[in-house]
Amino acid sequence: DGRNSAAVDAARTDNDFAIQDGPISHQMRLDPGILSDCGTLLGRVFVDKNFDGEQQPGEPGVPNAVVFLDDGNRIVTDENGLFSVDCVLAGRRTGALDLSSLPGYTLAPNLYFRERNSQSRLVNLAPGGLARMNFAVTPTFQEEPAE
Repeated sequence: DGRNSAAVDAARTDNDFAIQDGPISHQMRLDPGILSDCGTLLGRVFVDKNFDGEQQPGEPGVPNAVVFLDDGNRIVTDENGLFSVDCVLAGRRTGALDLSSLPGYTLAPNLYFRERNSQSRLVNLAPGGLARMNFAVTPTFQEEPAE
């Protein structure tokens, strides 16, 4: 409850006078700050034109994409394809991109990291730390109907 109590019961050494004071108590409230048990997840959903898994200039973010976290949180990206969630419990966290929230897009193949060719991401979030969870997508190829 953040309450601490203290009392003094002693004797002086020069004259053996008894000294007593208290008890006194104080209630302290600590607000979680940057050094707390929880961490922050940052991420983005973007169109990966060169399939390297990293957003480059000219590769736009995708707004209104939905990412689900393993704790049940549902996150929607902003107009730049960015999202952040603070006060996430530390440890191994999983996020999954909901492809049904992105009609006309599919996962972009990552030519360099096979483990990123999945709609889920696993990160290890340290207490008070930051972890990134990025998702690369590409427009779905659609054949033109033959006339």
